[in-house]
Amino acid sequence: MKHKPLKSDLSVRGIQNLRKQLVDYKNNVLQQKVDLLAKRLAEKGVAIAQTNIATYDAIFTGELISSIEARYGGSTKVSAVFYVVADSRHAVFVEFGTGQLGLEGSYPYPFPEGVEWNYNTGKTIFEIENGQYGWFYPAEDGTWRFTQGMPSRPFMYETAVELMTEIAKTAKEVFG
Repeated sequence: MKHKPLKSDLSVRGIQNLRKQLVDYKNNVLQQKVDLLAKRLAEKGVAIAQTNIATYDAIFTGELISSIEARYGGSTKVSAVFYVVADSRHAVFVEFGTGQLGLEGSYPYPFPEGVEWNYNTGKTIFEIENGQYGWFYPAEDGTWRFTQGMPSRPFMYETAVELMTEIAKTAKEVFG
């Protein structure tokens, strides 16, 4: 979406025409490009998050990786919001970790504002004979399995960090 260069002579009429072109650009083309920039960054974010999940070997059923999507969040005259969303009930557990293993391999970054996370707590966690802490869960084969949880695999945080490095390059692609 290349925009033609703005041209004018230096006459009063030429300057007025240039002003009109700038207003038209601001009101039409700029908003389209801002929307496109935000959308492309969100799409890149989805791809990065999916790659991060695979890199962390956090693919169990495929539900988490397939739940990642870009969602439109609205726009104003010169801004647009898109979100990269992991719409899976267990995404937060993969991101922050759980149980004893989560405590030992806890989230290595500052928690987002408003997020509190506790490891190795809850009604179902207990110590077994050999001193391990964890819980039992029903397996698909009808048996019960013991787990100590899982370490943090901060795929979304790292997606955000990597996506920040894409902003300037993507803006150049969109704005030319």
